Amino acid sequence: MSLQQRVWATVSGAFLSMNLLIVATPLTVSWPPKPWEIACSLTGVIIVSIISWRAIERGFAPVQKVARQIAETPNLDDAAPIQAVPEMPDLDSIVDAHNDLVERLRSQRRATLTALIEGQELERARLSRELHDQIGQTLTYALLLLQSIQDGADQEQKVAMAQEAVRTSLQEVRGLAADLRPSVLSDLGLVAALTSLATAHAEATGVVVRRDLQPVPDLGWAAELVVYRIAQEALTNSAKHAQASTVTLSLHCDQDTVRLVIAADGRGLQGSTPGTGLASMHDRARSINAQLTITDNPGGGTRVELRIDRGTLPHDSLPED
Repeated sequence: MSLQQRVWATVSGAFLSMNLLIVATPLTVSWPPKPWEIACSLTGVIIVSIISWRAIERGFAPVQKVARQIAETPNLDDAAPIQAVPEMPDLDSIVDAHNDLVERLRSQRRATLTALIEGQELERARLSRELHDQIGQTLTYALLLLQSIQDGADQEQKVAMAQEAVRTSLQEVRGLAADLRPSVLSDLGLVAALTSLATAHAEATGVVVRRDLQPVPDLGWAAELVVYRIAQEALTNSAKHAQASTVTLSLHCDQDTVRLVIAADGRGLQGSTPGTGLASMHDRARSINAQLTITDNPGGGTRVELRIDRGTLPHDSLPED
Protein backbone atom coordinates (compact mmCIF):
# COMPACT_ATOMS: atom_id res chain seq x y z
CA MET A 1 0.00 0.00 0.00
CA SER A 2 1.39 3.40 -0.94
CA LEU A 3 1.82 6.25 1.53
CA GLN A 4 -1.07 8.17 -0.01
CA GLN A 5 -3.36 5.14 0.29
CA ARG A 6 -2.34 4.63 3.93
CA VAL A 7 -3.16 8.25 4.83
CA TRP A 8 -6.49 8.02 3.01
CA ALA A 9 -7.38 4.74 4.72
CA THR A 10 -6.45 6.12 8.15
CA VAL A 11 -8.52 9.30 7.79
CA SER A 12 -11.47 7.40 6.30
CA GLY A 13 -11.30 4.83 9.10
CA ALA A 14 -11.40 7.58 11.72
CA PHE A 15 -14.51 9.18 10.18
CA LEU A 16 -16.13 5.78 9.76
CA SER A 17 -15.48 4.91 13.41
CA MET A 18 -17.02 8.19 14.54
CA ASN A 19 -20.12 7.69 12.39
CA LEU A 20 -20.56 4.09 13.57
CA LEU A 21 -20.25 5.25 17.16
CA ILE A 22 -23.01 7.82 16.62
CA VAL A 23 -25.29 5.45 14.70
CA ALA A 24 -24.80 2.41 16.93
CA THR A 25 -25.61 4.20 20.17
CA PRO A 26 -29.07 5.48 21.13
CA LEU A 27 -27.60 8.66 22.51
CA THR A 28 -29.06 12.03 21.55
CA VAL A 29 -27.92 15.51 22.37
CA SER A 30 -30.41 18.11 23.52
CA TRP A 31 -30.02 21.83 23.49
CA PRO A 32 -28.64 23.12 25.68
CA PRO A 33 -26.62 19.93 26.23
CA LYS A 34 -26.75 18.34 29.61
CA PRO A 35 -23.58 17.58 31.58
CA TRP A 36 -23.81 13.81 31.02
CA GLU A 37 -24.29 14.37 27.27
CA ILE A 38 -21.17 16.52 27.18
CA ALA A 39 -19.29 13.80 29.08
CA CYS A 40 -20.43 11.14 26.60
CA SER A 41 -19.41 13.28 23.62
CA LEU A 42 -15.95 13.92 25.07
CA THR A 43 -15.56 10.20 25.77
CA GLY A 44 -16.43 9.40 22.16
CA VAL A 45 -13.92 11.97 20.87
CA ILE A 46 -11.20 10.49 23.08
CA ILE A 47 -11.97 6.96 21.92
CA VAL A 48 -11.91 7.98 18.24
CA SER A 49 -8.67 9.92 18.78
CA ILE A 50 -7.00 6.87 20.37
CA ILE A 51 -8.16 4.63 17.54
CA SER A 52 -6.93 7.16 14.96
CA TRP A 53 -3.56 7.52 16.70
CA ARG A 54 -3.02 3.76 16.77
CA ALA A 55 -4.04 3.48 13.11
CA ILE A 56 -1.68 6.28 12.07
CA GLU A 57 1.15 4.77 14.11
CA ARG A 58 0.62 1.40 12.46
CA GLY A 59 0.26 2.91 9.01
CA PHE A 60 3.48 4.90 9.26
CA ALA A 61 5.51 2.09 10.83
CA PRO A 62 7.45 1.49 7.58
CA VAL A 63 8.49 5.16 7.49
CA GLN A 64 9.71 4.94 11.07
CA LYS A 65 11.61 1.77 10.20
CA VAL A 66 13.51 3.53 7.41
CA ALA A 67 14.13 6.54 9.66
CA ARG A 68 15.61 4.27 12.35
CA GLN A 69 17.94 2.67 9.81
CA ILE A 70 19.19 6.13 8.77
CA ALA A 71 19.58 7.27 12.39
CA GLU A 72 21.49 4.12 13.34
CA THR A 73 24.10 4.68 10.62
CA PRO A 74 27.27 5.35 12.67
CA ASN A 75 29.54 6.72 9.92
CA LEU A 76 30.27 6.42 6.22
CA ASP A 77 32.71 3.55 6.71
CA ASP A 78 30.22 1.30 8.49
CA ALA A 79 27.10 2.47 6.67
CA ALA A 80 25.29 -0.51 5.20
CA PRO A 81 22.70 0.03 2.43
CA ILE A 82 19.24 0.70 3.83
CA GLN A 83 16.78 -2.02 3.00
CA ALA A 84 13.57 -1.18 1.17
CA VAL A 85 10.18 -1.82 2.81
CA PRO A 86 8.02 -4.10 0.65
CA GLU A 87 4.75 -2.98 2.22
CA MET A 88 5.33 0.65 1.18
CA PRO A 89 6.82 0.96 -2.35
CA ASP A 90 6.68 4.75 -2.17
CA LEU A 91 9.73 4.64 0.10
CA ASP A 92 11.88 2.89 -2.50
CA SER A 93 12.90 6.19 -4.11
CA ILE A 94 13.90 7.62 -0.71
CA VAL A 95 15.88 4.50 0.16
CA ASP A 96 17.63 4.50 -3.22
CA ALA A 97 18.42 8.22 -2.95
CA HIS A 98 19.93 7.73 0.52
CA ASN A 99 22.05 4.79 -0.58
CA ASP A 100 23.26 6.71 -3.64
CA LEU A 101 24.10 9.73 -1.47
CA VAL A 102 26.16 7.58 0.92
CA GLU A 103 28.08 6.08 -1.99
CA ARG A 104 28.73 9.52 -3.53
CA LEU A 105 29.98 10.84 -0.20
CA ARG A 106 32.30 7.85 0.09
CA SER A 107 33.65 8.47 -3.41
CA GLN A 108 34.14 12.18 -2.71
CA ARG A 109 35.96 11.44 0.52
CA ARG A 110 38.22 8.90 -1.19
CA ALA A 111 39.00 11.46 -3.88
CA THR A 112 39.66 14.12 -1.24
CA LEU A 113 41.99 11.86 0.72
CA THR A 114 43.82 10.89 -2.46
CA ALA A 115 44.21 14.54 -3.46
CA LEU A 116 45.38 15.41 0.06
CA ILE A 117 48.02 12.68 0.04
CA GLU A 118 49.17 13.66 -3.45
CA GLY A 119 49.37 17.29 -2.37
CA GLN A 120 51.43 16.40 0.68
CA GLU A 121 53.79 14.27 -1.40
CA LEU A 122 54.18 17.02 -4.01
CA GLU A 123 54.94 19.55 -1.27
CA ARG A 124 57.47 17.21 0.30
CA ALA A 125 59.10 16.67 -3.08
CA ARG A 126 59.27 20.43 -3.65
CA LEU A 127 60.83 21.00 -0.22
CA SER A 128 63.30 18.20 -0.87
CA ARG A 129 64.37 19.80 -4.16
CA GLU A 130 64.62 23.22 -2.56
CA LEU A 131 66.76 21.90 0.28
CA HIS A 132 68.99 19.85 -2.01
CA ASP A 133 69.34 22.12 -5.03
CA GLN A 134 69.53 25.48 -3.31
CA ILE A 135 70.31 25.35 0.39
CA GLY A 136 72.36 22.15 0.22
CA GLN A 137 74.51 23.35 -2.65
CA THR A 138 74.99 26.78 -1.11
CA LEU A 139 76.10 25.33 2.22
CA THR A 140 78.41 22.89 0.42
CA TYR A 141 79.96 25.83 -1.41
CA ALA A 142 80.43 27.70 1.88
CA LEU A 143 82.03 24.61 3.44
CA LEU A 144 84.49 24.29 0.54
CA LEU A 145 85.39 27.96 0.90
CA LEU A 146 86.04 27.57 4.61
CA GLN A 147 88.18 24.50 3.98
CA SER A 148 90.22 26.34 1.35
CA ILE A 149 91.07 29.11 3.82
CA GLN A 150 93.75 26.80 5.19
CA ASP A 151 95.74 27.40 1.99
CA GLY A 152 96.40 30.93 3.22
CA ALA A 153 95.63 32.71 -0.04
CA ASP A 154 92.85 35.31 -0.31
CA GLN A 155 91.54 34.45 3.15
CA GLU A 156 89.53 37.63 3.61
CA GLN A 157 87.85 37.27 0.22
CA LYS A 158 87.00 33.62 0.87
CA VAL A 159 85.56 34.43 4.30
CA ALA A 160 83.41 37.15 2.73
CA MET A 161 82.21 34.74 0.05
CA ALA A 162 81.42 32.09 2.66
CA GLN A 163 79.47 34.64 4.70
CA GLU A 164 77.50 35.66 1.63
CA ALA A 165 76.72 31.99 0.87
CA VAL A 166 75.48 31.41 4.42
CA ARG A 167 73.44 34.62 4.25
CA THR A 168 71.83 33.42 1.02
CA SER A 169 70.99 30.09 2.64
CA LEU A 170 69.34 31.88 5.55
CA GLN A 171 67.20 33.89 3.14
CA GLU A 172 66.19 30.71 1.34
CA VAL A 173 65.25 29.05 4.65
CA ARG A 174 63.15 32.08 5.57
CA GLY A 175 61.45 31.88 2.17
CA LEU A 176 60.60 28.21 2.68
CA ALA A 177 59.28 28.95 6.17
CA ALA A 178 57.13 31.77 4.79
CA ASP A 179 55.68 29.41 2.17
CA LEU A 180 54.81 26.85 4.83
CA ARG A 181 53.19 29.37 7.18
CA PRO A 182 52.93 32.99 6.02
CA SER A 183 53.81 35.08 9.04
CA VAL A 184 52.70 38.27 7.30
CA LEU A 185 49.13 36.97 7.48
CA SER A 186 49.10 36.77 11.26
CA ASP A 187 51.31 39.83 11.76
CA LEU A 188 49.78 42.34 9.34
CA GLY A 189 46.42 40.90 8.27
CA LEU A 190 44.79 39.52 5.15
CA VAL A 191 45.00 42.59 2.91
CA ALA A 192 48.71 43.07 3.62
CA ALA A 193 49.37 39.38 3.07
CA LEU A 194 47.58 39.42 -0.31
CA THR A 195 49.44 42.59 -1.28
CA SER A 196 52.76 40.94 -0.45
CA LEU A 197 51.73 37.80 -2.33
CA ALA A 198 50.77 39.79 -5.45
CA THR A 199 54.02 41.76 -5.37
CA ALA A 200 56.14 38.64 -4.98
CA HIS A 201 54.24 36.87 -7.78
CA ALA A 202 54.72 39.83 -10.14
CA GLU A 203 58.44 39.99 -9.40
CA ALA A 204 58.94 36.25 -9.81
CA THR A 205 56.92 35.76 -13.01
CA GLY A 206 56.80 39.15 -14.72
CA VAL A 207 52.99 38.98 -14.79
CA VAL A 208 51.20 42.27 -14.22
CA VAL A 209 49.07 41.93 -11.09
CA ARG A 210 46.40 44.57 -10.60
CA ARG A 211 45.17 44.81 -7.02
CA ASP A 212 41.78 45.90 -5.73
CA LEU A 213 41.96 44.89 -2.09
CA GLN A 214 39.47 46.43 0.32
CA PRO A 215 39.54 45.96 4.11
CA VAL A 216 37.27 43.14 5.27
CA PRO A 217 36.08 42.05 8.73
CA ASP A 218 38.24 39.64 10.68
CA LEU A 219 37.48 36.11 9.48
CA GLY A 220 39.70 34.21 11.89
CA TRP A 221 43.06 32.60 11.17
CA ALA A 222 41.71 29.43 9.53
CA ALA A 223 39.41 31.22 7.06
CA GLU A 224 41.99 33.88 6.21
CA LEU A 225 44.58 31.17 5.57
CA VAL A 226 42.12 29.53 3.14
CA VAL A 227 41.70 32.86 1.31
CA TYR A 228 45.47 33.30 1.14
CA ARG A 229 46.15 29.75 -0.10
CA ILE A 230 43.43 29.90 -2.76
CA ALA A 231 44.78 33.24 -4.01
CA GLN A 232 48.30 31.77 -4.02
CA GLU A 233 47.22 28.67 -5.98
CA ALA A 234 45.15 30.73 -8.44
CA LEU A 235 48.08 33.09 -9.13
CA THR A 236 50.41 30.12 -9.64
CA ASN A 237 47.97 28.45 -12.02
CA SER A 238 47.47 31.67 -14.00
CA ALA A 239 51.18 31.82 -14.77
CA LYS A 240 51.84 28.09 -15.09
CA HIS A 241 48.79 26.86 -17.00
CA ALA A 242 46.88 29.86 -18.33
CA GLN A 243 50.09 31.65 -19.39
CA ALA A 244 48.51 34.91 -18.33
CA SER A 245 50.11 38.29 -18.84
CA THR A 246 47.73 40.23 -16.60
CA VAL A 247 45.93 39.15 -13.43
CA THR A 248 43.42 41.10 -11.34
CA LEU A 249 43.28 40.26 -7.65
CA SER A 250 40.31 41.74 -5.77
CA LEU A 251 38.91 41.38 -2.27
CA HIS A 252 35.60 42.94 -1.21
CA CYS A 253 33.00 42.64 1.53
CA ASP A 254 29.28 43.14 0.92
CA GLN A 255 27.48 43.05 4.27
CA ASP A 256 28.27 39.54 5.59
CA THR A 257 29.70 38.14 2.34
CA VAL A 258 33.43 38.33 1.64
CA ARG A 259 34.39 37.83 -2.00
CA LEU A 260 37.82 37.04 -3.42
CA VAL A 261 38.22 37.15 -7.21
CA ILE A 262 41.29 36.27 -9.29
CA ALA A 263 40.70 37.03 -12.97
CA ALA A 264 43.45 36.24 -15.47
CA ASP A 265 43.79 36.54 -19.22
CA GLY A 266 45.44 33.88 -21.34
CA ARG A 267 44.13 30.35 -21.82
CA GLY A 268 40.81 29.14 -20.46
CA LEU A 269 39.72 25.81 -19.02
CA GLN A 270 38.73 24.10 -22.29
CA GLY A 271 40.56 20.84 -22.77
CA SER A 272 42.36 21.05 -19.43
CA THR A 273 42.28 18.23 -16.90
CA PRO A 274 41.59 19.23 -13.28
CA GLY A 275 44.65 18.46 -11.17
CA THR A 276 45.57 18.29 -7.52
CA GLY A 277 45.76 22.07 -7.22
CA LEU A 278 42.13 22.64 -8.19
CA ALA A 279 40.97 19.79 -5.96
CA SER A 280 42.92 21.30 -3.06
CA MET A 281 41.28 24.70 -3.65
CA HIS A 282 37.79 23.17 -3.54
CA ASP A 283 38.66 21.19 -0.40
CA ARG A 284 39.95 24.32 1.33
CA ALA A 285 36.77 26.21 0.42
CA ARG A 286 34.56 23.40 1.74
CA SER A 287 36.51 23.35 5.01
CA ILE A 288 35.10 26.81 5.87
CA ASN A 289 31.67 26.32 4.21
CA ALA A 290 32.60 28.72 1.40
CA GLN A 291 31.63 28.57 -2.29
CA LEU A 292 34.37 28.34 -4.92
CA THR A 293 33.66 28.71 -8.64
CA ILE A 294 36.25 28.43 -11.41
CA THR A 295 35.02 29.50 -14.85
CA ASP A 296 36.24 30.88 -18.16
CA ASN A 297 36.38 34.61 -18.66
CA PRO A 298 34.19 35.81 -21.56
CA GLY A 299 37.20 37.51 -23.13
CA GLY A 300 39.57 34.60 -22.51
CA GLY A 301 41.42 33.31 -19.49
CA THR A 302 40.01 32.09 -16.20
CA ARG A 303 38.11 33.51 -13.25
CA VAL A 304 38.35 32.14 -9.72
CA GLU A 305 35.77 33.40 -7.22
CA LEU A 306 35.58 32.53 -3.54
CA ARG A 307 32.46 33.60 -1.63
CA ILE A 308 32.50 33.40 2.15
CA ASP A 309 29.34 33.89 4.19
CA ARG A 310 30.52 34.98 7.63
CA GLY A 311 27.34 33.55 9.17
CA THR A 312 28.20 30.02 8.03
CA LEU A 313 31.85 29.92 9.04
CA PRO A 314 32.73 26.92 11.26
CA HIS A 315 32.99 27.78 14.94
CA ASP A 316 36.69 26.90 15.05
CA SER A 317 37.30 29.41 12.23
CA LEU A 318 35.54 32.35 13.86
CA PRO A 319 37.68 35.18 15.23
CA GLU A 320 38.08 35.40 18.96
CA ASP A 321 36.27 38.22 20.73
